[in-house]
Formats: sequence, structure tokens, C-alpha cells
Amino acid sequence: MPSLEKPLALLFVDIADSTMLYERVGNVTAAALTQRVLAHLRRLVDENRGGVIKSLGDGLLAAFPLRDDSARTACAMIGIEDQYGLRLRIGIHFGSVIEGVGDLYGDACNVAARVQQIARPGEILATQALVEGLSPDLRGRTKPLSNVAMKGKTTPIPVHQIRTGDDAEDAIDSTTLGFSLVSEVGRRMVTLHLAYRGQDITLSQALPRVTIGREDSSGLRIASRQTSRQHAVVDFTRESFLLTDHSTNGTFIRSGGSPPLVLRRDATKLVGSGLIGFGAEARDEGQDHVVAFRAELA
Repeated sequence: MPSLEKPLALLFVDIADSTMLYERVGNVTAAALTQRVLAHLRRLVDENRGGVIKSLGDGLLAAFPLRDDSARTACAMIGIEDQYGLRLRIGIHFGSVIEGVGDLYGDACNVAARVQQIARPGEILATQALVEGLSPDLRGRTKPLSNVAMKGKTTPIPVHQIRTGDDAEDAIDSTTLGFSLVSEVGRRMVTLHLAYRGQDITLSQALPRVTIGREDSSGLRIASRQTSRQHAVVDFTRESFLLTDHSTNGTFIRSGGSPPLVLRRDATKLVGSGLIGFGAEARDEGQDHVVAFRAELA
């Protein structure tokens, strides 16, 4: 039988923090807004010669024969964010897939989904396989970030940011292996304490999330130029606290006498106590980019 595989540019887009949207404005209003946004995203896909493969809760999977069309669609999607007062996460990858009834199958789909998951709100991330085939004008908008480790891959995958305007970070470019270290504990973690310059935040099931970055709107604002505007998020999930890095310079975690753990577009559980450097290594609690953490277990 002839091969059913075909190369496509795959675009995953998701409404960032949709759960918080429902909590903030209520189920009826949030659902109506979500449907309006998704309808607009579908139109943008159609206008750029793509096809929507399926809806994914608060997002979509779309496919394009041409890489350029996928990148232009992603930029157009970011362009409608302010119209709806929300942010999107977008990931794009180019690879071979198998077409099924109402779906696509193959490793390329998994890679595109993973790239979308590590994008921060309002950001487009794309793999090297996508970027290397873009036309010069679109390739000029890209910025290499880091190599991201992905489940099932023997080597990390280079990831780039596609910029839509004057959104460049005042930071040093880096290309370093991203990895995660998950520490298992035998007891349930119930609280996480974060301390920064006299400010203390306690996370728990009652306060399950905090955004960390240089922006004034951050739940924990870090006054350091080494820290990205939207640097990281800490979430309470599955009886533990998960730190997810969305930055350019990375997040550095020191705990006990172990070597520092470096996160670049990756995540890890916070266990025990130590220091977190948002944008550079954490040497002591007095540095302007360093937060002390302490996880308390039941």
C-alpha cells in the first residue's frame, strides 16, 4: 500500500489560563467568550489556506501545507488578543503525519502539542523544523531560545520564538539543554512558602497559583533586569507544587548540597527548601533575582 504520510505544518493554539477566566467572569460569560474567540481563530486559519483538524477544549489544532502560512496565522492570532482581553499560547512544528478521520496521527503532533504547552501567554514558539523552512522575512522574526527535552526523544529539540512586534526581551540569548528533575516524596505537600525582599506568599489548595516575573501585574514581582516579564508560574497540582519556566534566561534552583537545577521552558516539582534564581544562578537570598522557598509536608 502507498504511504499515507504527508508533511504538514501543525499549529496548536490554546487560551491561556482559561480555568481562571471561568472563575473570574462565570461559566456562561466565559463559555460565550471562548466560543467567539475559537470562531475567530477558525476564520484566521481558513484565510491563510489552512484547515482546522479539531477543537481541543479551549483551543484548536490546525494544519497547513506551507510553513509560512502557519506562521502568519499564528501572528494574526496573537494580534486579536487585546480585542478579547485574553492571551493565547501557540506552538508550531513541521513534520510528517498520517491523516485519519477527523484527526492527525504521528510523532509530529506530539511535538507540536509539547511546544504549545511550554509557550507562555501571548507567545508563539516553533521548532527548528518549522523555522528552517520559513521565507527570509518570517525567519527574520524568529529568535532561538533553548533546546527542549521531550518525552520519547533521545535528543533535545531546538525551539525558537516568533516575534510579532516590539516584544523582544532585554535578555541574553541561550541555547542550553532543558530538563526536569522530579523528586518523589512519601508525604503529601500542603503548603509552599515563597519569600522575596520582605514579602511572603504562601501557596496551598486555597491559593493554588502564582505568576512570577518582572511585570507589575505578576503575583510575585521580581525587580531584576535578568528576570523576564512573564518568567514562571507555580501551580498546585496533584498534591505538589510545580514550577514551570517560561523565560528567556532560565530558572535556577538550589536545594541542599545538590548541584543547581536549570530549567529552560520546562518544569519541576519544588521539594524541601532552597533558593530560586529567576534569570541567573541563585547564590544568596539577598540578590534581587532570588526567591527563597520552603515546602511543608503533611
